[in-house]
Amino acid sequence: MTMTFFRSILLATVLIFGHSLAQAQQAAPAPAAPLAAPLTESHVAVAREVVVGSGLARTFQGMVPQIADQIRGSYTRTRPEIVKDMEESLKAMIEDLSKQTEQITVSAARLYANRLTEAELKEIAAFFKSGAGQKYVNFQAQILNDLFTEMQVFSQTLGNVMVDRLREDLRKKGHTI
Repeated sequence: MTMTFFRSILLATVLIFGHSLAQAQQAAPAPAAPLAAPLTESHVAVAREVVVGSGLARTFQGMVPQIADQIRGSYTRTRPEIVKDMEESLKAMIEDLSKQTEQITVSAARLYANRLTEAELKEIAAFFKSGAGQKYVNFQAQILNDLFTEMQVFSQTLGNVMVDRLREDLRKKGHTI
């Protein structure tokens, strides 16, 4: 999988839940450890609503085609004679394996249900059903792309500042780097 894909998942999670969780933490601090009570079906169901409503499940649905693209790219360069047969095989696999992304959606729901109460998840789900929540989800990919670019620039600038300060500090101590 590409680093862009992993970055997208990480940034999506941070952006999706950052605002909602900040509000929840102001009202009542989130537990540091998973909730002690066993999860109920309704608790996991509302957590699944959050995973789907936030757009996170769409990321999971894109995993199978993205992996297929990577496989396709690696084999078509070295074995161009198998492209037609490979495409037929991959098409069938994509259709079949894409159905299995529900497993990761349920896993994500369980992770959220382990950290957030059912009531908190209902509030978060309500946000994603609202007009503002829908708009947020619709612009999420663009925001993440823009944010990633900003983070790269910020990181580079911060790194340069740190190196400059380190050089200056070490110069004062009689070292040059």
